[in-house]
Amino acid sequence: MLNPIPQDELFEILESYGIDGVSFDSSWDVGPDSMVYVFSDKYGAKYVLLVADYLGGYEEIEVPCNFEFDYGFPYSKVSFRAVKVFAYKDNAKKKAEGYIDDNHYWTIASTGDVCMLFGVDELKI
Repeated sequence: MLNPIPQDELFEILESYGIDGVSFDSSWDVGPDSMVYVFSDKYGAKYVLLVADYLGGYEEIEVPCNFEFDYGFPYSKVSFRAVKVFAYKDNAKKKAEGYIDDNHYWTIASTGDVCMLFGVDELKI
């Protein structure tokens, strides 16, 4: 289980991707070393910040892409379809320096965990 990222820092991370004006909806442990944080905007668009100690395998993601997590106690099943992958801005405060990330998808939290932001639909919790 990861340490939760403080809510004010979550919004700093979203700002690194150029996203503001969203509200925090929920968060879920989705693996022993993974969490998802769900946000929405005033128009109903949903965003998922995937956070893990390591995000290998997502470097060349093609959208749309289905994610499904089935984990833990209490039982958590979370699924969504990623329809957009966000890249961090050039002047991002939270970019994951030191990681090979040619697409600029990964930011990093103070917990040391790597983050990746998706625009999603078909979110099921």
